[in-house]
Amino acid sequence: MSRVAEMLLEPSVLDAIAQADGSGASAWFGVGLLAAVQGLTEFLPVSSSGHLSLVSALLERSGNAVPEAGLALNVVLHVGTLVAVAAIYGRDLVGLLLDALKGRPRLLALVLLGSLPAGVVGIGAKSALEEVSTDPTVSAVCLLVTAVLLLLGERSRRRIATSAATAPPGTSGRTVGAVDALLIGCAQALAILPGISRSGATIATGLLRGLDARESARFSFLLGFVAIAGAAVLEVPDALGDADANIGRLFFGLVLSAVVGVLALRLLLVALAKGAFVWFALYCASVGVAWLLFFDAGPST
Repeated sequence: MSRVAEMLLEPSVLDAIAQADGSGASAWFGVGLLAAVQGLTEFLPVSSSGHLSLVSALLERSGNAVPEAGLALNVVLHVGTLVAVAAIYGRDLVGLLLDALKGRPRLLALVLLGSLPAGVVGIGAKSALEEVSTDPTVSAVCLLVTAVLLLLGERSRRRIATSAATAPPGTSGRTVGAVDALLIGCAQALAILPGISRSGATIATGLLRGLDARESARFSFLLGFVAIAGAAVLEVPDALGDADANIGRLFFGLVLSAVVGVLALRLLLVALAKGAFVWFALYCASVGVAWLLFFDAGPST
């Protein structure tokens, strides 16, 4: 690890907390930190998996690894973000199911179609993905890819907004079609890699397909609800055997990730309308480059 990294990690805030309370205060702080990072970055287009990988690596290198930083915590944090999506898009989710029951299954069919690529990749390449999911270098490189996707998406958003401003009154943007759903689903499958933002990749793809920002975001998070729920369900059997899990800390992580997730999702919708994808792209690029320059040399000897 470079000298710059050592200066950032040592002495750490977590060390001070652990010395002040030997009963596990640093573990509570670590769970809280990871929950806040999950809730914030699951919806902002900066990659939750990439940030969790980097933050977990920082905690471990500073000697403050979180006991729950495994499958159990991963499932709980995903449930927290599901609660956040339901809080914002609950009406859309209920409407999707009611329409299907009333013989109008179009949107449900599109969501299921868009969910197929991630399901195939997630199940078919599970072992390979588990190996790269904890590699912070992969996360850093993929954050750079996310930055490029966000810039492309923002360019399309501006073009669509300009066209909408000059369109005749009463003209509405087009809705998601089958090809759109499949391509957005492929972008979601790409986001299985740590560092590729799921929300960023899917919203950017929708924008590149000519959907407006609101429609792109809505379909992105309907897809995301299915993807996050599916990932959590697949991990539950293994998570039940996590002997290091502390129920109190897990519940704390769930609540915090849900609360932060609601705030982050509302922030994203405002930022998307104001064209803030450029700033998120710069942030992703900065974090990726900083990790590769200062933290990627491994632990010092």
